Amino acid sequence: MRTATDWRSSSKENYKDFKRKHPSISLSYEQWKGFIYEFNESFKEYILETGDKVKYPFGFGEFAIGKRKRRKFIVVNGQQHITLPIDWKKTMEKGKVIYNFNFHTDGYYFGWHWFKNTARFRNVDLWYFKASRSTSRLLAHYIKVDEKYQHLYKEWYVNKTPIIKDNVN
Repeated sequence: MRTATDWRSSSKENYKDFKRKHPSISLSYEQWKGFIYEFNESFKEYILETGDKVKYPFGFGEFAIGKRKRRKFIVVNGQQHITLPIDWKKTMEKGKVIYNFNFHTDGYYFGWHWFKNTARFRNVDLWYFKASRSTSRLLAHYIKVDEKYQHLYKEWYVNKTPIIKDNVN
């Protein structure tokens, strides 16, 4: 499904608006779009390589990669339920439910997080951030290839609760 043009940073309308506000800068649409994509790529690579919390310009707030221990059980109405994700490939092979314990990451799961409390625009609660599939898969690749990244990323807290939005095993 195609994203609405108003929401895409590299849309033609945004380029025309940029040209109207900055008539002295001579850039073609392709050059302008290339700068936007290059900035986003370098922003993503920096966060992946350093594990730091980074502030996005123009008041959009901070982004980071967070890690969190998964709760194995929850109690609902006096009954205990397993909250671990199911490893569907192994479940289909064995014919019974096999859970993913994330032993390779000591039980942590990782994901991209946007810190809304640092954003400076109206109605920030109406917005959410979801990393693209390729970005999430790149995070999974970093974690699986080199163990140093598992220890590089931090558990971020807001109101004494660990936060994480994206689930990458």
